[in-house]
Amino acid sequence: MDDNSKIEQWFRAYGSDIHHFLVYYTGRNQVEDLVQDVFVKAIQAHRGFQGRADPKTWLFAIARRAAIDEQRKMRRSRRLPLRLFGDRKTPEETPEEIAIRRQDVADMYRTVMKLKRTYRDVLLLRVMQQLSAAETAEVLGWTTAKVDVTLHRAIRKARSIGESREGGVANGETNKRG
Repeated sequence: MDDNSKIEQWFRAYGSDIHHFLVYYTGRNQVEDLVQDVFVKAIQAHRGFQGRADPKTWLFAIARRAAIDEQRKMRRSRRLPLRLFGDRKTPEETPEEIAIRRQDVADMYRTVMKLKRTYRDVLLLRVMQQLSAAETAEVLGWTTAKVDVTLHRAIRKARSIGESREGGVANGETNKRG
């Protein structure tokens, strides 16, 4: 099978996953050009691909580097439209429940975007993309132990940010009685 056919096969198999990852990573809904760049880079680098890595994780590594490069170029605010998460109402959901769900998703996204890059990377790959620790380690060029430790720290930091946003002493308020 020639290089272009193999990349085309990988695009069919992993293109949607790469697209979703880039949406989460960049915070933009329109990432088609970036997805295309990932696969163009894969075509260009395919001769160097020795098959030691899983093609999916190799493509995620390319996508991550492409997203970082894009962010460096853009340096603008990152906001993820809520419509990305779907406006589909389930039969049991009331309009109030939909509004609460949307707010929860928006809060979660804002929290993740406040984290440092390594924490965001591991959360997006492990939680959002559901890659294994080994796959995540391969994408990031880390050990699986580092992935596990960083994921634990990222979750702890995200909870801390969420708690401080909810108010109280962590948000600068005091509980002193007048």
